[in-house]
Amino acid sequence: MRISYNLAMVAINLNRLENQLQALQEKFAEPEAFRDGLHRFFSFYHQYSRRKHEDSIPKSFMRQYDLPVQIVPQLELSLKQLAKSHCEQSFALIEELWKDDFFEARDLACFILGQQAESETERVITQIESWLAQAQDRAVVSSVFKKACQGLLEFAPKQFIGLTERLLVSKDLRQQGYGLMALGIFLPKAQHNDLPTIYGMVRPFIACSDLQLQSRLAELVNELVKQSPGEVAYLLKEVLSDTEGAEIEQRLRSYLSFFDDNYAIGIQEAIKNHATLRAKRLKSADN
Repeated sequence: MRISYNLAMVAINLNRLENQLQALQEKFAEPEAFRDGLHRFFSFYHQYSRRKHEDSIPKSFMRQYDLPVQIVPQLELSLKQLAKSHCEQSFALIEELWKDDFFEARDLACFILGQQAESETERVITQIESWLAQAQDRAVVSSVFKKACQGLLEFAPKQFIGLTERLLVSKDLRQQGYGLMALGIFLPKAQHNDLPTIYGMVRPFIACSDLQLQSRLAELVNELVKQSPGEVAYLLKEVLSDTEGAEIEQRLRSYLSFFDDNYAIGIQEAIKNHATLRAKRLKSADN
């Protein structure tokens, strides 16, 4: 296996790294031995002496290693062909890695799942839905959508959209939040003709959504604006006209900074008109 070299690898002994990765490859069909070897590998590269800023927000709230930036990509590259060509061994290893309480082990499980063949699509979806049925660390959920769903996004985007829709229509707020995160990850890969479907999925959340979902919804709206600001501005004004109350006005104001001035001014004017009409209705009702 050839190690991909760049400046970030200068301090790492490449011959030793290649031997360590080879040893892990040889344990691919032995899940428990692989998991033990994986922790020895990560422990070797863990940066014990590096101190993180006290106020920094951790990537994950699970236990995790502090690794040089290229270690995980090199590990994934070394296992990619094994994951693609050994389906049953991959699923056995995925199950073992998911038991682990370190973020990096679950992240690797997601990567291996994302390498499975198109013929395993239904099995992959079942595994993802099983994971997402439980509360997961935010960083793990991100890995599920970015890594475990890699194959779905490549050759089964309709199934990925179907998975996302099931999350969004769930009565569980956590699942809805996962669905919004999934859409945000799908957007960069979406075609323009996918956008109307996405708008339809997002619209109910813009009109009325729980406070717990607001940050993820805002992130998604921001990404949508980057894709098509004119269409999103039209969508927001349309939702505004169909929705009563001051809450929708407040929500749309929070999105104004996502737009250039020409779009933001139009949305702001629509909000002002909505507020004026709302005040007139209230006054009329009092009379």
